[in-house]
Amino acid sequence: MPKQMIDSTGLCQASICTEDEVAVIQSELDKASPWMRPTIRWVEAIKDPTRFKLVYLLYQHDQLCVCDLANILGVTSSAVSQHLRKLKDMDLVTAFRQKQTMFYALRGSEFTEFLDRIVGAEVAPDQREAVPARA
Repeated sequence: MPKQMIDSTGLCQASICTEDEVAVIQSELDKASPWMRPTIRWVEAIKDPTRFKLVYLLYQHDQLCVCDLANILGVTSSAVSQHLRKLKDMDLVTAFRQKQTMFYALRGSEFTEFLDRIVGAEVAPDQREAVPARA
């Protein structure tokens, strides 16, 4: 029995008509699940505009400190630290100390590859700039 959908003009036939077709598509969706899980997690992490900007800046410049990120974004260091903590808790960024300054960088090649796909059209990986370490 074909499935039907009702629209504003009356009755129309759905393009997927049989339960077997639905089952095949559901199976394909299940097979995609392994790559969907981390992708959904990453999208959730960067859905906040400030966090997305932080990730973009770290993607573009490899490593930056909280003060630089706060100055660039025009927000407090405290706000940046809170967002970085969330990203760090999700293992998307890593922190390292150089003398008195904490620097942050993106962690994980899978996440960086994901960013290459969504941001890479604007900024190719070979055009990213490394920020020189402070003495």
